Amino acid sequence: MLRTLFTRTGSVAALVAVLALSCFATSCGGGGYAAKDMILVELQFLDRGLAPTAPTGTTSLPRNALIGLVFSELVDSTSVNNQTVQIRFGPTFQSVPDGSFQVNGNQVLFDPTVTSQGQPNPPGFEPVTQYIIDIPGVGEQASVIENLDNDPNLRTFFTQFTTSDGWLRELNPPEIERVLFAPDPDPLTGNIPGNGLMGIEFNEAMDPSSFIQGRLADGGNLDIRYQDDTGTMGVNWQNGLAGNEIDGSFTPSPDWKTFWFKPLFSFGQQKLIFTVDIFQGLTDLSGNLLVNPGSFGPFTNDGKGIATGKTIKEEFLTTANQDIAASDADWGSTEEGFLLGLPVSSRQVYIYSYVETDNGTNSGRGQYAPLAAPLIGADINLFVANVTPSSSDGRRVMWSFGAPTMGQKGSVTAVAWGPDSNATFAAFYDNVKLRMGYQKDDNQSLSPSFTGNYDGQPAVIYDGDYQVSQAANVGDAPGHPATPHVSGYTMNFGCNTNGDWNAPLFAASGWYDWPELTTFFEWDPAGSPDTSKKVLLFDASVVEGDSFQQVRGWFGVTFPCSGVLIGGLPLTRMYATYEEDVPNPESNFVAGIQNPEQSVSDTCFTVTRRVSVGQSLFFSAGVGDDTTFGDDTDYLPAVVTPGSQSGGALVEVEYQGADAFDVDPQGNQIVNQAADFTADDVTGQPTWVTDINKADGMKNIRFRIRLISNLISLATARVGKIVIPMIQD
Repeated sequence: MLRTLFTRTGSVAALVAVLALSCFATSCGGGGYAAKDMILVELQFLDRGLAPTAPTGTTSLPRNALIGLVFSELVDSTSVNNQTVQIRFGPTFQSVPDGSFQVNGNQVLFDPTVTSQGQPNPPGFEPVTQYIIDIPGVGEQASVIENLDNDPNLRTFFTQFTTSDGWLRELNPPEIERVLFAPDPDPLTGNIPGNGLMGIEFNEAMDPSSFIQGRLADGGNLDIRYQDDTGTMGVNWQNGLAGNEIDGSFTPSPDWKTFWFKPLFSFGQQKLIFTVDIFQGLTDLSGNLLVNPGSFGPFTNDGKGIATGKTIKEEFLTTANQDIAASDADWGSTEEGFLLGLPVSSRQVYIYSYVETDNGTNSGRGQYAPLAAPLIGADINLFVANVTPSSSDGRRVMWSFGAPTMGQKGSVTAVAWGPDSNATFAAFYDNVKLRMGYQKDDNQSLSPSFTGNYDGQPAVIYDGDYQVSQAANVGDAPGHPATPHVSGYTMNFGCNTNGDWNAPLFAASGWYDWPELTTFFEWDPAGSPDTSKKVLLFDASVVEGDSFQQVRGWFGVTFPCSGVLIGGLPLTRMYATYEEDVPNPESNFVAGIQNPEQSVSDTCFTVTRRVSVGQSLFFSAGVGDDTTFGDDTDYLPAVVTPGSQSGGALVEVEYQGADAFDVDPQGNQIVNQAADFTADDVTGQPTWVTDINKADGMKNIRFRIRLISNLISLATARVGKIVIPMIQD
């Protein structure tokens, strides 16, 4: 491996001079000559001074770290893009992060803090998120990275990393530069525009999560408040606003150096006076505290702001507004004043092959058979002659599982297979790819193409080697009996004539985990699992190992031991050679081969719940607080406090508006189907929307807050307040 050529220089721009030094070791192009094969020889995660900051595969990469790649040859910069260097994240690893590539000599640098258009992107990578880096080799796709002689990258490279919740450390504390307004204050009176914005400018990028409004004693880091002029019976007192906080939200500029404050409505229709207190708790991206906190103002607005409307405000101090039937989040009961996400919890989905293949019209008809796919090994040839396909070709196997089997939505965080006995045998597989996705046809029957079954691109949930340990007992998880009672009689599922060795060993109920997943798949039946047509696909591709494992399997057949498959059962299993896209062997009725086939193997999915919901009752038209203006209501986007969650947790707000609603005997409010409501654009059915403007003109509105925990940090979301502003049309 080449030594690293990334040298600490103090700036990314200085990389150019350093990279030029590497030309002597490589072909400089133009001569039709390559000194060596074009391959990646090194990957490093670097700080802003180009010094290594984390190891490959890190689980806590600072969000603004750089990714450095060193190749064996000078790189053609025109061949570098987000397809030839695939950095991906998201549920199915299809999301492309903002960032830009720099190419100099034989080195490529990816900077997540500058977009490909040259715009600043201070946050860099998403917090506490899994990413993959996939650099395709020649033959994998139409274009790959090339050297200056257009020789393609020969070797595929794949790795993963996980980001932290913070950024690279530096020691310079932030400072306030100024407080400004847009539009500018009146040049004669100095009054600020009532309908304008207030900005706070800093000398460096700031952490948005530190912008918490409120008095210092209440945990706030900045306080924007109408002056308390009660003693002088001033303008604020006369309008009933003396000492009141000005609610609103902060939005950072693209460089995160200026944060713009927008009041819920405006600074006022009268010449109200307010001050701004900024406390030391505001921090930069490295967590350094503000060095020059202080008070600013007083400021007088010009009295030309829009009228102050109403607000629906929920601070989770009581459960009066909670729709208990629809909520599962902690609505202020554990910690008064906070809506809390529930702790992350998991359930096991045990899938027994004989149950799955008995789900046809000929219930109870089936035959057990041990399977050696996909965990094929060379020594299988000592026991089975003429293995087809050849074991040296490896195996790729796909299974389909219906929504009633998978159950409620959640994140698939682990997968295990059911061994044919309590024992497993030591084996090593040096190239395993595991994928998950949805069946595009919402049908468990597989088509004769792996890629053709997927709705879009599958998620690569693991890519690497796999070590199976020798174990005399792999566990004692819940299992099914060895001889279930089926169709009014007890039968020997093995149909064997040589004793019990071929019988299904369901009493040996152990499970063995596939490799620890490098990402998680979001299973969502899109409704009740009992009625949903959603189908999960699990796809395992494994090279030949030194040994093989037998997996519990079951086939649906027309009569026990007949070997003739039942036509009414779905084709739930398909197998091929390693990374092949079509079944191998092909179906052959005369030879008794069906591929895809009506079979499945014992599988266990760990499904982790990480979403909690806090849902309100409907807020209706009326007089006073927490009421709407009726059918004249113009709803504005909600302001949620805090605006940024820690640990990579997320908060999503959805709304539902209605002109009328019915109340069932249990007190749960249901949208009146005959009235206007927020509806799905395609089906017209009542639904929740993320765009609150779709509820404008409706008398009633309710919200639900989805609190999404982070499965890496296990951080749960928390909300202290939600405010929905309304104005009257």
